Amino acid sequence: MTRLAGCIDRGLDIARDALQQVGHYAKDLQAVDDTLKPNDTITGQERETQFLLLWQQWESSADPVQQHFAKLMGSFEPGLFVGGEAADFPMDNLALERWFKLTFRTLFRTFAAIFEEPPVEGGSGAIARRSHAP
Repeated sequence: MTRLAGCIDRGLDIARDALQQVGHYAKDLQAVDDTLKPNDTITGQERETQFLLLWQQWESSADPVQQHFAKLMGSFEPGLFVGGEAADFPMDNLALERWFKLTFRTLFRTFAAIFEEPPVEGGSGAIARRSHAP
């Protein structure tokens, strides 16, 4: 067991600098995440300003990882702050998934009503059309 502990310690010594750098990158990404989430303490305009400052800082950085972060930020920046504070967008993928599920369920029910076919719900909540096969 002491031999294994020695191997682990030697491996950590070798990777210590890289792991510290990864920790800094994680803090950088957390800073971006903080600009994306609406909250009560800062306005959307202030969050957008913070986002743009981080983007500009990383664009001029000599660090290739931060330059990559800046490139990614530039690719999704145009749609990030659209709609302002009053926008009612899904907050995460789960909320987006629920929105699509409800929208399609409503759509199928509307089509079924137009064609005078009541919707048929399966056990999983899925909506299907009845078959008119003879």
